[in-house]
Amino acid sequence: MEETNYLPGAEPLFLEGSKIGCLLLHGAGGGTAWDLKEIAHYLHEQIGATVWLPSLKGFGTKPEDLDNVSFSDWLNDARVGVDRLKTSCEKIILLGHSFGGLLALLLAAENQSIGAVITWAGGYGIKDRRLSLLPYILKIPLLKRIIPEKFSMGQPEDLIKQGWIGYEWMPISMVFSISDGINTLKRSLAAVTCPSLIIQGTLDNVVMKNSPTKIYQGINSTKKEIFLIEGAHHPLMQEEEFKQELFDKTLQFIKDL
Repeated sequence: MEETNYLPGAEPLFLEGSKIGCLLLHGAGGGTAWDLKEIAHYLHEQIGATVWLPSLKGFGTKPEDLDNVSFSDWLNDARVGVDRLKTSCEKIILLGHSFGGLLALLLAAENQSIGAVITWAGGYGIKDRRLSLLPYILKIPLLKRIIPEKFSMGQPEDLIKQGWIGYEWMPISMVFSISDGINTLKRSLAAVTCPSLIIQGTLDNVVMKNSPTKIYQGINSTKKEIFLIEGAHHPLMQEEEFKQELFDKTLQFIKDL
């Protein structure tokens, strides 16, 4: 098997622990497994959970590796993650940030054995209208010629100062994959019945503001909750003033299951 050359710090992470298995899924906005390593260690240390944090296909190496990667590739990575945890764990809990939250919901929709799902800044739609329209624009030959082949991610300066590891740009084809995922989610939400926690920052400027409500209304879980963190943005797990509140709420939800 060919060895993957990950960016230092962006490698997948496995922490062996109890019969409670946590599958952590990072987003698709240029970030990597690095984004969720702190919560991975936190859950392992606090409740002894077995944790698997994979690197989704095309991420954590170089932006060019995202060429020809599809939404189904990422969903398959997530499915493989569930199967890996099932070999030693009795309860599987899914936690995803941003697009990873979308993947977590889709896994819960298709797999009734999932114990719970937690989304951080999960998107029901993209706030930037230009990006949401791109899949349609790129289907028009004349307009497609004037669209650049890649777009800048423009990560916040304070996040970069923290040692953030990810991509500064991504191929424009990524928009199709993300759009496919969102459309699939909208068709599948009603099949989610496991306990669900939807966490969102009130100042999230990436996903649609009504995303928590849309997800909450769309799922059929008996136990479901929206938890808003006042003042938090999209990368809420990296914001020092909100991180502990986020981690504590996540941990308490799992303990209460």
